Amino acid sequence: MHVYDESGNKLDAECSIGEEDRVYGLILESWGPSLRNKDYNIALDFIIERLIDSGVENIIVYLASSTSRKYMPSIDDRKIHPDQYFSLMGNNPRDIRKEMCSYQAHFSRTGRKDAPSGNRSKRIMIHVLGANDTEFWEPIIHGGLSDLFKPTENEHLLNKKVSRLIKKNLSEPKGYEVPETVKRVQKFYARDPLVKAWILQQSKGVCECCGEGAPFYLNDGTPYLEVHHVIPLSSSGPDTVSNCVAICPNCHRALHYSKNAKVLMERLYLNIDRLQK
Repeated sequence: MHVYDESGNKLDAECSIGEEDRVYGLILESWGPSLRNKDYNIALDFIIERLIDSGVENIIVYLASSTSRKYMPSIDDRKIHPDQYFSLMGNNPRDIRKEMCSYQAHFSRTGRKDAPSGNRSKRIMIHVLGANDTEFWEPIIHGGLSDLFKPTENEHLLNKKVSRLIKKNLSEPKGYEVPETVKRVQKFYARDPLVKAWILQQSKGVCECCGEGAPFYLNDGTPYLEVHHVIPLSSSGPDTVSNCVAICPNCHRALHYSKNAKVLMERLYLNIDRLQK
């Protein structure tokens, strides 16, 4: 998982959401070695800004590196700030981040030290009281993309989301082993089988849009084409032969989703005499 900026660009800043040492929160991976997670500071600025925008005034920040967890097994010993909470109020996100990072310099690999020095971009856990689920933290990581990343059962909305996401630099997603199921009342239209059969019969296995033959044959030897309503039934189009065409799956998708769908539709009206607007 990575932090995203406000333009929807993935930053080089790995993070995760979960529980470590019985504390739940956002874990931001360290910067380094070399250029690994080089956008650490930029990402932390966005995280702080989004926490403030979400109404969070105080957080608790812990060191979370493997070595600090080994030498300081008590998470309370790894709280980087001296007060009970680290305040997000009264300053801009960049200055708040600088203060947060300055506290990190008081820790070595093995424990707390008096004189600050060294790495100020360590692996940290940010904890917000009561924020114990991904629903709170995902918008903090993704910003305005949070809704875009949410699963949907609506195919039209799904395709709109995909069309935006496909243009971005994406990491391989985890997906959902058990996708959420949604129960809804759906409106179906009673289709006339005679109309569908006649349209397919008249096509003689040739797509009425591109003129190519059916892409394959069914088990009964029938060429596979799909019947498309030029004026959709959902837009009060009739289920008649004057509103139906037999087309291949590729053209069917193009008539629904391509940028030149209107041109294709007008071409159908021009080339097929039985169609009526």
